[in-house]
Amino acid sequence: MANSGSVACCPALFLSAPASGSGKTTITACLARLLHRHGKRVRVFKFGPDYLDPQILERGSKAPVVQLDLWMAGEEWCKQQIYRAVTEGKADFVLVEGAMGLYDGNDCSADLAAKFGIPVAL
Repeated sequence: MANSGSVACCPALFLSAPASGSGKTTITACLARLLHRHGKRVRVFKFGPDYLDPQILERGSKAPVVQLDLWMAGEEWCKQQIYRAVTEGKADFVLVEGAMGLYDGNDCSADLAAKFGIPVAL
């Protein structure tokens, strides 16, 4: 992640599925909790506007969850949030949970993963 000429880096994974109701939140929260239990500082992001999922993800990661939305907030704001999590939040690992299916909608989960070079796990 580049920001004002500086670079921040840590492992990241984008968790997605072919459709809604596939267990993305459960898997993401469990993975966040596992990493946390192993002493890692995990920062979790939820793609798209959502009310309930971020609350579940916060329980798993033990850290605040930021929602990323390319359409509502823009690419630069999303990039800045991930950068801040790595630099200010001292993240050891970043997880991003997608919304709906990987290719559902305009500015879909796949778009965000591609823009930021985050590998996708289905």
